Amino acid sequence: MRFLKPISFILFLSVSLADNFDSLSYYSKFELAVQSYKEGRFRLAESRFSSILIHDKDYRDPAAQLMLAKSQYRQKKYTDAIRSGKSVINYYENKDYKNHANLLMGDIALSQGKYSKAYEKYLSIRSSIRDSIYLDQVDQRLIRCIANGLKEDRIEGALFKEKNPNNRSLLNLTRAYIAWGRGDAYDLSLALNGIQKNKLPRSFHFLLNALNHAKSSSVPVQNTLAVVLPLSGFEKEKGQSYLLGLSNQLEKEINQSIRFLVFDSQGKSLKVMNIFQSLARDRNIMGVVGPILDQEILSIAGLSSTLPILIPQTGIVGLTKMSDNLFSLSPSNKQIAERVAQLMVNEYDFENIAVLSPGTEQSKILTDQFIEELFQLGIDPITVKWYIEKPENISRQFKSIRKLAWSLMSNEEVSQDMTAMEIDSLDALFDVDVTDFFDFPEEEETMDKKDSAKVILETIHAIYMPVRKEELIYIGTQFPLYNLKTTVFGNENWLDMDILNQKIIGPHVQGMQIVSQRSSIKVGADTFSNYHDLGFDHAAFIQSISRSGRMNRHLFMKQLRNHPGFDGEFSSIYFSGKNQNENGSVQVLEYEGTHMKKMGIYNGQNLLKTQ
Repeated sequence: MRFLKPISFILFLSVSLADNFDSLSYYSKFELAVQSYKEGRFRLAESRFSSILIHDKDYRDPAAQLMLAKSQYRQKKYTDAIRSGKSVINYYENKDYKNHANLLMGDIALSQGKYSKAYEKYLSIRSSIRDSIYLDQVDQRLIRCIANGLKEDRIEGALFKEKNPNNRSLLNLTRAYIAWGRGDAYDLSLALNGIQKNKLPRSFHFLLNALNHAKSSSVPVQNTLAVVLPLSGFEKEKGQSYLLGLSNQLEKEINQSIRFLVFDSQGKSLKVMNIFQSLARDRNIMGVVGPILDQEILSIAGLSSTLPILIPQTGIVGLTKMSDNLFSLSPSNKQIAERVAQLMVNEYDFENIAVLSPGTEQSKILTDQFIEELFQLGIDPITVKWYIEKPENISRQFKSIRKLAWSLMSNEEVSQDMTAMEIDSLDALFDVDVTDFFDFPEEEETMDKKDSAKVILETIHAIYMPVRKEELIYIGTQFPLYNLKTTVFGNENWLDMDILNQKIIGPHVQGMQIVSQRSSIKVGADTFSNYHDLGFDHAAFIQSISRSGRMNRHLFMKQLRNHPGFDGEFSSIYFSGKNQNENGSVQVLEYEGTHMKKMGIYNGQNLLKTQ
């Protein structure tokens, strides 16, 4: 509590000063206005700097004028900020103020997507900056401009007028990048020859090395795609791992035909909308990869645009039917549930299908979708059993399933099994009464008595058991006790190999099948490796289209819809649906020995088996 008085005093002092702003000295006013700016109160800062210029300096203060421009810029008042910034540049001789004003003008142009103009502003101040930190900030902005694509005629014009050797080398590097982007090997080589490496700023050496490497072989035409991902803020790990997968795929090939411009959505829907509005105006952008968070996807789903948007993964159902420019690169959980049913009925001709599933929230929704698809295929499950809590003991559900399996046996099968049956004492599994121990010759033996736990029942063709995370240890250890010889169909949460391969589980679920988005997956849909693998394959898929040469948005969209199919290292893409924009293919995995092997790809019609 001892700190409350000083804090209260400071707050009181700030409020008091603010209330008497007009009566303060120039320096106190300026300090208070700067404090407002640092606190992010940009509208208040603008008002205070404007007041200083009007009442104290008669518009003759470059510091207040510059801070006024910055306050306006941070509010996206670009027209006002440009006007204020030009006043600093045109009416004051101090080079530092001019540099800061030109940097701001470049930032405004960059925010508006005017990359060539921003590049020229940054380049104009570069040679006069001596502070290394400040210089690095300018260089990072120049790199961003180069990556976003510049107008070649303006770069050529700037090179003609430029005298500074460092800037000339940088301009030639920019020319080389432009030539590489359009697949012009001759101009690429010509521009690289004009670079003096000892004059080129170190910040750009990585780009020089990459372009020199590309020069050594044929240079394909580059098509540009934007990548919009949460790289900071909420769920940034998903975006970062997916971006790494994209990057690793590009590094795998010397001559890529695509280049990615990366934008950080920060996990904010409003930020995503602003990015997409800017991208829609840039005709150099062939398409967009991302976003990946459902709330971000919803924010752009209703935007009317000819811009193809490739969604890596989403849990939103029906989105591609509403927006024909959205392409879902991964099958939805609903599609996976439907594919399981189709695989059972159409591919394996199973009829006696049982269901044991969690009865809560998303698990129940997906299981209901599986059951609905069975219904549409003419099959009613022979039994559906639910559980709600952690399945530490679901003997009641398993007993009921086994009892049903026994009832499905023919009389002949029952007689054969009863002949070889030994009485067991697993009271925890089945009730035993005196009729199990004594024969009554006056009555014909009936087969509806409690069966022995040692009789293996094969009457259920398949059992669908989608488990929740961390439930495998409970379901897996109880299932073998009930001697049901059937094909288990599980979900991705069965793929905890350390648990699955235990002797009390693994041998009893051999032949189990998993229908999944990916052929290689770790438990937990949000793990780093899963998103990395998706990014890796999606970059290869886009590359397979982009290799055909220069294309615009319309052609790219057409190529997507007509694509014959893609089978990557971890996933597959075969578009189907109303608008040919929904990936309907799934990976079918089978448990054999102690490993999961890929059986093939199932698209709802055929199981394309792995060679």
